[in-house]
Amino acid sequence: MSRPFQHCPPCVPQVSAVLLTYNCASFVREAIRSVFGQDWAEPLEVIVSDDASTDGTYDIVCSEASAYRGPYAVKLRQRQANSGSKSAHLNDVLPSVTGDIIVSFDADDVSEKSRIRRIAGTFRRPGVQAVYSACSTIDGLGRPWGRGRVPHPPPGAHAPDWFARADAYASGATLAVRRAVFEAFGPLDPGIYEDVVLPFRASLLGDIVYIDEPLVRFRRHAASLTADMDRFASMRAYRNRLYWGIERARKSAQSRLEDIAKASERMPSRAAEFARLRAVVADSLAKAELSAQLVDPSLVRRTSALLRLARSGAYREDFLQHIALALVPACYLRYKRRALGIAAEGD
Repeated sequence: MSRPFQHCPPCVPQVSAVLLTYNCASFVREAIRSVFGQDWAEPLEVIVSDDASTDGTYDIVCSEASAYRGPYAVKLRQRQANSGSKSAHLNDVLPSVTGDIIVSFDADDVSEKSRIRRIAGTFRRPGVQAVYSACSTIDGLGRPWGRGRVPHPPPGAHAPDWFARADAYASGATLAVRRAVFEAFGPLDPGIYEDVVLPFRASLLGDIVYIDEPLVRFRRHAASLTADMDRFASMRAYRNRLYWGIERARKSAQSRLEDIAKASERMPSRAAEFARLRAVVADSLAKAELSAQLVDPSLVRRTSALLRLARSGAYREDFLQHIALALVPACYLRYKRRALGIAAEGD
């Protein structure tokens, strides 16, 4: 079902809210209601796209859309086969999106009613290409769980330099991006998270703004916690997960270099800046690869890596954890398991 998307006055950016769903029947009703319940008074296109769910998610989406009587234009779509990743799903959805600003909604989270209004107001600043925000956290039943951690550039940092790092990202659950960012660089790599790629692309084209206000309630539930629990089960599991992360960092670094190459073609006058960004990418990947040595079976290699990371100034906020991981790994994993309330192999 859909309603005609109304034309927005020139001073108001056209906004599309995109909610991607997949097997989230327990939470999607609250998520879609938080989209419909926005206090945004201008025209809004709401697109809900289901990635071939098998648990009744799409039936709930259709029921909520049928009951909706508000002013927003609603479009529903469902894939016949699963896309395989959120980035691939987003590539598939984009041609049906008409807004200049695309606000991402996750199907297991809840957005505050002021979210789109705050985001759209920020986009009115000249040159802004992406906006993201802080978040709070809730458990599977919706009970508050504190403030979430959303990495963002420190005050005075140059955004392209910060987002050029292979490990940099902006929380996808809170992210909004201009359509022009998608159009300038082409489809997302299905194997890389969209919140890794899009912020860097946006920073190459203009400003990316972080709103230090929790505009999304990020849900921590059993499925979303599985990866954290699994990696702390044993040293072997932790080592494998870290090596997996390094491979992802390599893919991210390659994606950064490809995006810099495309930007260089569009903006040759910024050649010196792009050369510096390539160096940032290479340096950040080298530090990420060095961090993998913190789980090496050899204490000598772990200690050497710890000292080299300290001298480089990398990962300062994680340095105490790195000391524990390198010198007393069993204690480090035991602490993490207790914090998550899980048992270890052999516990």
